[in-house]
Amino acid sequence: MVLYVRKLFGGAWSLLVGLSITIREFGHTLFKRKAVTLQYPHEKPKLSPAYRSAIKLIRFDETNSHDCVACLACERICPSFCISIEGGKVEGIKKKRATKFEMDFALCSLCGLCLDVCPTTTLEYSKFYDEAGYNREWTFDLLEEFRDYEEQFVGEQLVREEKAAEAKKKKAAAAKAAKEAKKKKAAEAKAAEEAKAKAADAPTADGAEAKADAEPKKADAEPKKADAEPKKADAEPKKADAEPKKADADAAEGGDE
Repeated sequence: MVLYVRKLFGGAWSLLVGLSITIREFGHTLFKRKAVTLQYPHEKPKLSPAYRSAIKLIRFDETNSHDCVACLACERICPSFCISIEGGKVEGIKKKRATKFEMDFALCSLCGLCLDVCPTTTLEYSKFYDEAGYNREWTFDLLEEFRDYEEQFVGEQLVREEKAAEAKKKKAAAAKAAKEAKKKKAAEAKAAEEAKAKAADAPTADGAEAKADAEPKKADAEPKKADAEPKKADAEPKKADAEPKKADADAAEGGDE
């Protein structure tokens, strides 16, 4: 009887301890922590940026479309062989366009290799979290949301490419004009330097010409000087003859007195 009562009270005590823990945690959840229960589907979960689901094509704001050029890089690198792509050239534009892009999500391992090799960075992970497959062929058509806009995209892309070609042409013309202007400026600078050097050498040339003119004059002066020497020599005897005549004249004047 005593053992029975002891077990009874022991069970009741254990129940009270468990309930106290439950009540305590409930109080913490109610007053101190946020609720962890999400009222799905009325409330949507906030997914982490690192969340991975089926891949999708990115819609760019500039073109309002994807940028898949059907290079098949993602199809070749896929280890699960779950990607199938077809595409080619579109009349009127330079870029190739994908006409088929399907992915079998039942085979996809979410390895991310297709995102890494995409040359146009037009692939990303989607945020699908409530998708369900009911057969082995769980295929996604990644171009489905872009098909209605494709014709409009081609027309707009044609205009963009024409503008880009015109801008490229203008840029090339501007570069050519700048090159010509630079070349002309260099030629003008060279001509100015040559003119400056010529002006610096001009006085030297004038002096040489003056010296050259002075040489004949000096040469003409030499014969004149040579001619003057005999005349001077002739004048010396005449002066010597004039001295006795003057002496005789002085003597005659003295005798008369």
